[in-house]
Parts: sequence; structure tokens; C-alpha cells
Amino acid sequence: MSRVRNADEFQQRFRKLRDDYERRFGPRVANVRQEYAGNSAGQVPPVTVDECLEFHIRAYVVNGMLAALNWRLDTSLEDGLPNLIPEAPVRSLERGTTRFLDYLGLERDTGRPLLVVETKRPKALFPQLAVLPDSSLALTLPEIVSRGLSGESLMGEWSKWITDLRDYVRSVYTQVNKCPKRVVLTNGKWLILFLDPSDAFFDGGTKDPNLILVFEDWSDIKMRYAELFRYLEHSAVLGEIGALLPSELPFYIGAEMVDRLIHGLHLRYIEQPGIYQPSPVIKVAPVIFLHLQYDTWLRVESPPNEYQVPHETNKLSQHLDEVRNAAEQLLQQVNSSLGASFLPSPLAAHYCIEDDFEQMPGVKEVVENDFLVVTGDKKHYLMSQPSISNCPYHDWARCQTAGVPSNPGPITVRSIEPRSFFVSTEVHHCTHRDVVISKASPITTENLARCGLRSGQEGQAFCEIWRFESYLCCRACVFGEICTIAPVFRLPCQDQTEVHAGLSWTSP
Repeated sequence: MSRVRNADEFQQRFRKLRDDYERRFGPRVANVRQEYAGNSAGQVPPVTVDECLEFHIRAYVVNGMLAALNWRLDTSLEDGLPNLIPEAPVRSLERGTTRFLDYLGLERDTGRPLLVVETKRPKALFPQLAVLPDSSLALTLPEIVSRGLSGESLMGEWSKWITDLRDYVRSVYTQVNKCPKRVVLTNGKWLILFLDPSDAFFDGGTKDPNLILVFEDWSDIKMRYAELFRYLEHSAVLGEIGALLPSELPFYIGAEMVDRLIHGLHLRYIEQPGIYQPSPVIKVAPVIFLHLQYDTWLRVESPPNEYQVPHETNKLSQHLDEVRNAAEQLLQQVNSSLGASFLPSPLAAHYCIEDDFEQMPGVKEVVENDFLVVTGDKKHYLMSQPSISNCPYHDWARCQTAGVPSNPGPITVRSIEPRSFFVSTEVHHCTHRDVVISKASPITTENLARCGLRSGQEGQAFCEIWRFESYLCCRACVFGEICTIAPVFRLPCQDQTEVHAGLSWTSP
């Protein structure tokens, strides 16, 4: 299923979903209700009927509505994991047992919680206060929900449902120290959207009814579809917009909203089968990353152009020229589209801004073997030649003579295990034991301050590109200038001209 790009398309899909349910699935559900309720041989408890009907609503309505909001339950192998997990287990803070959320929406690469959705049976009614005050007739539904959040008793099971939601949100927060950005309660017809779950469900929150949106039925959703899409669509909740073409930029931003721009690559690592052994294939496509003044990143690409890193070393220079020209052309298109003249910021500057780096690390694995790589004012992660000439450590035999060969032996063919695109004796290959070990060393809580800002999480390798290339010469890597500043990392081929001033690492 393709990505829904605007609220009108969401309305079209939701309308078809609703019509299909009313004409086809709804009557089937009614038959199920009649079959259960009319079983004279043994009445089935109403709660069983309700559970059955709730499952039908989830299967036929809620799943489709969330998919139309770009929350995916299904995905292809190329796309990686879905961003919405049904029946997600969480350790209950209140009960100390495992409870299951109907849906938990996650950020794919970090696992950060974004959305909690709870469904109720179709016949569930809107909440009402158990004790009606004199002014109850003037209360709106968001105000009634707000009072329930503040502890006032609600009729029926609503007080329990509110308590359960509070436990779910707090339990998720306890596990990852992050609060979901949206919470939804729905029976497939009405829908309550909590725009700020921390305000609604945490102590000290104001339970502001203005941050609670109530859609009373399908007609209300049909009428206010743009509002629902604006606040609940996946990329809006995530705070990121998917890849755009240069021509699309003016529909999202103006030049005045951009505070800087950097080059990057969309990189795909492929394990290509062979007769005797597989070999690595690396394809790249230039991208532009735009940072907006309100702390959002946009990515601009220009498909379908992609470029394969050649296996023949004599063709590498041509490849780098092709990627450089494509990147410069993309930059021109972005500037033309915005009516601007932005110049790309250096990579080192990107690594100095901790908050921005957290959202857009130097290397981000979007899905398995698919990466976004920040290159700053450079156009590729590869340099045409190492910055230090005549280094002996490209050759495993010379490393062995010096007593510092990498284990278990020389890499003589392009390899996927370990991941080494270049081989011994090629100037882009490093086979020095200490460098190889240092690059593979894990980031830990104890050494994080000495490692500096890194793209990897705790336990991952120090080397920024280790996940797709473990033996690249650091002097031929665009990240070399970043890594050599970290106190934990020293190269045997010292460059006396390296300037370490201007960057200071602090513990994230």
C-alpha cells in the first residue's frame, strides 16, 4: 500500500472503509451477534459477544483507518519492520504484570514510542459524569474526559478505561523513559485523541480539555478529516516528513524556515549471491538534508538515479565524479525550488550540535541494510585517496612484518563477512590490528564521554560506518576527521597537520 500523502486522500480511503463496513462487513457482524444471542442451547455471555464484535471493528475499521494515516501493520522485507505493533506487551507499572496494548506505534530505528491506541466494543457510549453538577449541560465531551482524568467518577466503565490508559502510558514511559506522543481511544466509530499524553496522564498535568480532541461518530470524522490527519498522521507525529522531491519543497516550507543544509547519501548494502561465495554491492544516491528552525529535518532526493560503487579500483574516480555532479545538481534544484542560495555546512559542524545530531545522526540505518549517511559539505563517504600517502598499513603482509596484522588473516576478496568492500593492498583498505580492533570496540556508558557523539547506540561499534564497511581506511573516509578527535581513538599514521581545535566533545 502506498503512502497517503494528504488529508483528502485519507478521507477517500476512510470513506471507502466506512462504506465497505456498512455494506459488507457490518451485516456479517450483525449476523454474528444474532447467532450468539439466539443460541437457545446455551447463551453466550454478553462480554464474549462484545469481545467478538470489538475484534471485528479492529480488523475491519481500525486497522484500515490507521493504515490510511500511514501507521503500517504490514510491510515488505525491503521496508523493514512495521511502525505499528498490535498486542504489544508492556510491564504494568500499577499491577506488576504483563499487559497488552491493542496497538503500539514506534519509531522504526530507535523504538521510541509514538502512539498508543486502545479499542472498545462498538456499543460503548461516550463518557458522562457519575455525579452531574448543575453546569453539566454546558460541559463538552473533552471537558468531561478532562474531569475523568482529574479523578471525577465517570459512568459505566469509563473510570476504569481512563485508569487503564493512564497505566499503559506510564508503563511505556517507565520502560524507555519516553512518553508516547499521541494516545487514542476508539470504538471504531467515535474517537478520542489525546494530543499531549504527558499532560493528560501524568501527575502535575493540567488535563487541558483543549488538548483532547473528540470525534463523535463517522460523520464527525468525515467532516473534520483534515484535523484528524493533521494531528495523527504518522510523519506528523514522528516530527519528520518522508523524502521529498525538490519540486515539492515549496508546498512544505519557505526558504526563511531553513537554517542550514547538508549533503548526504541514501545507501543500500546488498549481499550479492555468487557461485562460490557472496560479494558486497553498495549503491548510493545523493540526498540533501534540510534543518528547519523549529527542529525538524527534511530529506530531499531525486529518484531514480543511483550509483553503484565499482569493484574495479580504476573506476572509483569516475564513480565519485558522477556522485559529486549529481549531488551538486540536486543542491541547485533545491536552491532553485526555494529561491535561495544555501551552501552545505561541514560535517564537523553537524557533530557539534547535540540536539540536532540526536534527530539526524551521522549514519542512520532506516531499515536493515538501508542507511542514510550525512556527509556535510562532502558528496560521498569515500574520499578519492587517503589524506596520508605511502601508509604501509593498507597491506596485510607489511602489517605482519611490523607485528600488527589484523586477524584472522588478509582479506583478498571483497567480503560480506566481515564487511570489507576493499581488499588488502588497495589504498582504501586498512589492515592494522589496532585500528580494526578500535573501530569494532563497543560504545558503553563508561566510555561515551571519551567517544564523543556517535551514531551507534550503547553496545554498537565505535566506527560510524562499521555496519556496512569495517575495514575502510580512516584517512579515506569522510568521518575520519570526526573519529580522530575522540580521545579513545588514535591512528598509527599520524598527521601532524590535523587540527583538533574548534570541537569539544561532551557526554550526551
